[in-house]
Amino acid sequence: MRTEYPKKTSLGWVSKIRNQHMVVVLGKMLCYYTLINLIFSVFYYIFQVLAAETSFFDYVYFSFVTSLAIGYGDFVPLTVLGKLLVIIHSGITAVYFALMISILSIKMLYPRNLIKFSRCIIYNSQTDTLIFRVINTNKEPLINPELRISVTEHNAGDSSPGVFSITTDNNITYLGKLDYSYSIKNTFGKFNVYEEAKKAVRFNKETDSLESRFRINMSLTGSYGLNQIALRKKYYADEIIPGKCFKPITYSKQVYIKKEITYKKIKNFWEDFEAVEK
Repeated sequence: MRTEYPKKTSLGWVSKIRNQHMVVVLGKMLCYYTLINLIFSVFYYIFQVLAAETSFFDYVYFSFVTSLAIGYGDFVPLTVLGKLLVIIHSGITAVYFALMISILSIKMLYPRNLIKFSRCIIYNSQTDTLIFRVINTNKEPLINPELRISVTEHNAGDSSPGVFSITTDNNITYLGKLDYSYSIKNTFGKFNVYEEAKKAVRFNKETDSLESRFRINMSLTGSYGLNQIALRKKYYADEIIPGKCFKPITYSKQVYIKKEITYKKIKNFWEDFEAVEK
């Protein structure tokens, strides 16, 4: 039986819009708007709703003028069907303009997810610590960052699993420009995070399922000035791997001079970001 992890929490189309470049979003909105008007231009032309001997370009012009509610009056529908099409067209474009305003508001008020977490957590047996990596890909620093970590213990069935909140006493290691790793304790009295993860992995293999509720939950809040951020990251049991630490990345002098780094242009950057020293 094939098993899959449950989908991570997402805001659907809102998340997709937030993570797209503004130029791409504007381009798509303009294309859809143009397409709507061209479709109605064809309908107007097929049913000949304007005066006789009117060119197709006049129908296109009439379609855009109608959608913008300008109402010059140089062209008007002469048939009942034409008036009905104008009503439908105006209603659709009014709703579309409202949607465009909502999309632009999302882009301006809620930035992209510019904080990147490592895909895995390292367990260092020598220091008995858990290590994860965080990088701020925004050129602006994160103001008043607050990180909260909790562990949902291994459990399955109808009983409620326990949730253990980890204190934010952690060691921060500087690995490069806006690039850090956080080391947190693994053992808290009788509670051992790595042992809970191993129990969850064994249970999932034995039952050929993913019913274990083990999770390490990260919650990061802060702001880029007026833009507030609130990110959540969940690590599953098999995303905790043994190792020493994350690999530091060597940045060139040009990278430090530039105000904004394009990480995808740095050779093997994201591979090195996830690299683990054994």
